Amino acid sequence: MSNPCVRCGKERINGKKWEETIGLGIMTHTKTICPDSACQKMVEQAIAERIAKNDLLIATRAKAKLERVSQN
Repeated sequence: MSNPCVRCGKERINGKKWEETIGLGIMTHTKTICPDSACQKMVEQAIAERIAKNDLLIATRAKAKLERVSQN
């Protein structure tokens, strides 16, 4: 199965693996990373920026909703 890096296209490698117990089963998680550490840092920075932007959008929507409710 192919899993290329979203930025440079190199084949990603397994970076971290952990198990989590959910109910009666065990789920195994595997975090894949780019073999180029500089590229991986840029990818992680882009992901962090996207998450921050999404969190800000959610907070803005919640604030707007509260303002609409308080006006009624």
